[in-house]
Amino acid sequence: MEKNYILNTKDRWYIPFRTIYNSSFPLHEQRTEEQQIKAFAHPAYRLQITTENENLLSFISYWEFDSYIYIEHLAVNPGFRGNNRGSQLLQDFTSGQPKTVLLEIDPLIDDISRRRFEFYKRNGFYDNPYPHFHPSYRQEFPAHELIVLSHNKQISRKEYEQFKTDLEEVVMKF
Repeated sequence: MEKNYILNTKDRWYIPFRTIYNSSFPLHEQRTEEQQIKAFAHPAYRLQITTENENLLSFISYWEFDSYIYIEHLAVNPGFRGNNRGSQLLQDFTSGQPKTVLLEIDPLIDDISRRRFEFYKRNGFYDNPYPHFHPSYRQEFPAHELIVLSHNKQISRKEYEQFKTDLEEVVMKF
């Protein structure tokens, strides 16, 4: 397996990434092409991919801030799911990471959302007690409620407020 970064929409891996991205996230959680181009231009944004034998296996798009890393999107290619690939992806990403890693998941309303929460819990993530609404990527959709998870510990109210500010003023600025 190889790890690389997609730096722009001209990268050879961009179309395979976008195919997995579009099939893994609902429309209201997807960046438009224009928003993606603007994210690539921001110095805090990274799009890390894992490839093997000319196949895109997985990706993590994230924002690196001074005191934490925010995983915006993470997905494993549906054709390569199973065999603990998602857990391995997360463990490789968080292993030895001195900064707190944050991500968001849907509220626990059904078996799928509960299983997703258990997956992250098994991989060292904790839920945080702060009511949280993620701004919409598209104007036709309202903000949506999510749960903020943090790796290896719960975050303080101050840390949450910093994340919320960065989410609104940096990540979703576009």
